[in-house]
Amino acid sequence: MPPLQVKSVIALCKHFPLWIAFTYIILLSFSPISRAEETDPFLETFELLESGKLLSADELKVKLDYLKANINADDTSNYQRLQRALCWNIDAFNPDKRDEGLTFVQQQLESELIKQSAETVADLMLCRGWFYQFSGEVSLALDEYNKVVAKAYQLESPRLIADARGLRGAMYSFQGNYASALEDLLTAQQLYESLNLEIWSRYNLAEIATSYRRFGDPQTAIKYYDKLVTQFTHSGDLELATGITTEMAIALEELGENEAALEKYLQSYDYWHQEEDELAMSFVSVNLAGTLIKLQRLDEASKYLNFAQKHVLSSEEAFYSFMMLFRAQISFLNNQSQQALPFIEESEAAFNRVKNSRGLTQLYMLKSQIYADLLNWELAYHSLEQYIRLHNELDIKQQSHRTTEMRTRFNTKQVESENTLLIEKQEIKERELKILQQNRYLQFTVIFLALIVIINISFFAYKQAKKSKLLEVLALTDHLTQLPNRRHTYTLGEQLFAEKAPLSLILFDADYFKKINDLFGHDIGDQALIALANISSSIMRSSDLVGRVGGEEFLVILPNTELQQAREIAERLVKAIAQSDFSHIEDKLAMTISAGVASRDQDKHFSELLQRTDSALYQAKSDGRNCAKSV
Repeated sequence: MPPLQVKSVIALCKHFPLWIAFTYIILLSFSPISRAEETDPFLETFELLESGKLLSADELKVKLDYLKANINADDTSNYQRLQRALCWNIDAFNPDKRDEGLTFVQQQLESELIKQSAETVADLMLCRGWFYQFSGEVSLALDEYNKVVAKAYQLESPRLIADARGLRGAMYSFQGNYASALEDLLTAQQLYESLNLEIWSRYNLAEIATSYRRFGDPQTAIKYYDKLVTQFTHSGDLELATGITTEMAIALEELGENEAALEKYLQSYDYWHQEEDELAMSFVSVNLAGTLIKLQRLDEASKYLNFAQKHVLSSEEAFYSFMMLFRAQISFLNNQSQQALPFIEESEAAFNRVKNSRGLTQLYMLKSQIYADLLNWELAYHSLEQYIRLHNELDIKQQSHRTTEMRTRFNTKQVESENTLLIEKQEIKERELKILQQNRYLQFTVIFLALIVIINISFFAYKQAKKSKLLEVLALTDHLTQLPNRRHTYTLGEQLFAEKAPLSLILFDADYFKKINDLFGHDIGDQALIALANISSSIMRSSDLVGRVGGEEFLVILPNTELQQAREIAERLVKAIAQSDFSHIEDKLAMTISAGVASRDQDKHFSELLQRTDSALYQAKSDGRNCAKSV
């Protein structure tokens, strides 16, 4: 029995006869309160799948089959969580499986049950971006990652923010956009550590180390790699330790320590050979060949490339591009420049598909040397021009990245503060849900006991009702503006939507509100929000409701109102705010708002009407702000 319930029994023994306390104990044994303390039968499996721990194919199949066999659509929350787990456990390395994954995501995103959970939709979009990335569709992947990052912040979901920014940061790093990569990856790292997601924290730290290596700081990268190899080896994750060993070899190669790099590559190659994983052996073989070329061991390099070419397809651009580049390099060094040209063309096309500027600089230099050897001076000169242009662009970008990197390193306190706030909000939400659930169970228990000791419990219930009423009022009111809060506003909106009468919504927020906080401080920002609440409330009719649903975001519910009238009200509101005098708050303070307007049309749910209103607000923002747009 939980400690809280034990205290309740002791209190009963003091004030009521023993038989009443005994009856209460029996009740607790069968009541929902006790059952609420039991562990969700699927929770442990979900947590294992989401922990990042590597499972064998057989283990993974057993876990997923168990969930699929026992969870149906009636169990909405677990069903949605299951679809996310199924998506992320599709093999993105397998081209056929990737296509299946993209089809699976599209089917899920069209499901009404999935649409009920904005977080599930966002996570499935992130999973789709992951498939796009492995398919070589980097532009589609980046677009998807950007959308999910924005949605994750709207949802105030720390885990989703960490996952989205971690994936986006890794892609930025591969493309050579190191400043953006570090901003994303450092933010993700702090969140993973705050959420105690140790394994994901290690994965992300590996991406940070690789970013430093690509950035031109292999010494820092090697320090991280060495730490990660020790951690993964200690935890028994030899596969991951091997992957980090390969990354360490690349860093050593960039330091010019080719013999040490070769030793690390061979360690990785031997591990994958023991595991009989020929694809992984092929990937390492490509890197091995590059090092052997630098050591002038061309025959050995050719041997490894011949093996790799059996398994590395053109769809694996990251390795295919360098495999072709190294083939061209060997041909050139063997005085076979004409035979090198087809390899150069294949390599250049692959580098361009993934927008790998680092690889292209190496290619253009080699291409210039090949054409010079063939006495084609015009193409040799043109290739050298391309090399110089791209090299200069990378130098400029590198300087910019170094400046941004320093800013990013010194800005970690702000990142940590913002992430801590996100974690706290998440914990508050979880506590609220737990309190609401416990309150429902307690109500059942109180009602049952009231039948036994009606007179005594009546007095207790009266006191409890007064307390609950006060808590209810506090729970439904925004503490700053005293407007209805997000939960209260949405609840009323859903009730009015269910009445089938005309209904319109205005969603508005303050333009560039962050600048107000930055320029004048958060106290002035709070006063500005109160002013917005007062102005908007004064303009509305007595039947309308204005609620605060976000930081600087407000929702106006207009019952029995058609679109044209709602649009006029929104335009009047925009004008009123723009013309208001805020000098009593701050002399230089001025504010405008952007508003989105929508009316009930073919919407099946209130959430659909709300989403269209949000789209209209987005349009108002896109059209220059300080305006109202309708859909």
